[in-house]
Amino acid sequence: MRGLPRALGAAAIVLAPAAPARAQAVARFSLRAGEATFHIRATVVNDFTGHAAVSRAEYTGADLASVVGSVEVRVADMRTGNGLRDRHLRAAMEADRFPLLRFDLTSVEAGKPRGDTVDLALVGRLTIHGTTREVHVPGSAIIGKDSIAVRAGFPVDMRDYGVTPPVKMLGLLRVAPGVDVAIHLVFGPEPAPPEN
Repeated sequence: MRGLPRALGAAAIVLAPAAPARAQAVARFSLRAGEATFHIRATVVNDFTGHAAVSRAEYTGADLASVVGSVEVRVADMRTGNGLRDRHLRAAMEADRFPLLRFDLTSVEAGKPRGDTVDLALVGRLTIHGTTREVHVPGSAIIGKDSIAVRAGFPVDMRDYGVTPPVKMLGLLRVAPGVDVAIHLVFGPEPAPPEN
């Protein structure tokens, strides 16, 4: 997961939409759906792609310049479509010792809006396998009438986070250290508080 800091869950990316491009005020939105996708290169057999739901995302801030927050993905939720491969992946990530991938957003750099879309750079700290690194993540947010959708993609080198890529999976798979990560998050207005 080396390239991730240069460019990352599963992720503070969720916080970027807190400030619509058309206004400085931040409306309160809550996570409606979120998924992290990871593409892993392998030798001998085909590359494979996995998915994990975003387990938690939150943010605060009065405007885009002051937005901070966090996003978490549980390692145990990572799935590749093959049970044995999933067990090898969780073992390599030491899911029992390090159950979460976490991104803490410290600032957002917004580009010029293009209609309902704004390009973003999400700056913060990514923690994987107990190792935290400063990262700068490119992404974009689409501001809808009742929703905000955020997408970002970045490379990660597992070795930068102390993860040794599995040498053998299924008896013949060698995994490359580089992983391409993509995040997609959708926010909607927070539900109104119940009436007394």
